Order: sequence, then structure tokens, then C-alpha cells
Amino acid sequence: MKKFFLTLTLMAVSLSVYGVGDKELAGRIAAQTGMETDQVEVVLAAFKKQVIADLTSGQEVRLSHFGKFYARHMEAREARNPRTGEAIQVPPRSYLRFKAFDSGHGRLN
Repeated sequence: MKKFFLTLTLMAVSLSVYGVGDKELAGRIAAQTGMETDQVEVVLAAFKKQVIADLTSGQEVRLSHFGKFYARHMEAREARNPRTGEAIQVPPRSYLRFKAFDSGHGRLN
């Protein structure tokens, strides 16, 4: 019995560490909107796909009163392996970034 409660406690802690996943988010939105969970999952997938497509084409995605998604490009560079000190080439790449607007911050506090 003690082992069971320990397992439940560990599961609860691990769930809070990882945050909300796609399915759980879709379920919460479905409960608020009255839509089916499957429909919300399709909408979330389409949203993510569209954000990536817009960022790939060089555009930002702004959500009013929330924040913006943007891509940050890093040029190729030389770096060092911390274990061996060997110089390695890091290829150029783009990173997905999100910046919250002040109005988005204000909703948290």
C-alpha cells in the first residue's frame, strides 16, 4: 500500500514537471468550447503546421494580447568539444522563439 501511494505521488510530480501535452490541452479546450476533442486536436495540429510554414517563409506570427512566434537564425560557427578541446564546425540553423507581449505577462500576475 505504501508503495502504491509513493507511485501515485511520483506520477503526480512527474506530470506537473512536464506540463500540459497536446491531448490534455485539446481536452481542456474542448470542454470550454463544446467541440469534440478530436476536432480540437486537428485544429491544434493545423495551427502548429501553419506557424512553422509562416516562420519558414520569413514571417512572424503574432497573437494579439499574447505574444509572437519568430525564427532566429544562427550562422555557421566554430565551437570546441568541452571534453577533448577539439574544434568542430556547427552548421547554420534557425531556432523557434516565442516572446510574450506585456499584455500576456499582465494576465499571469
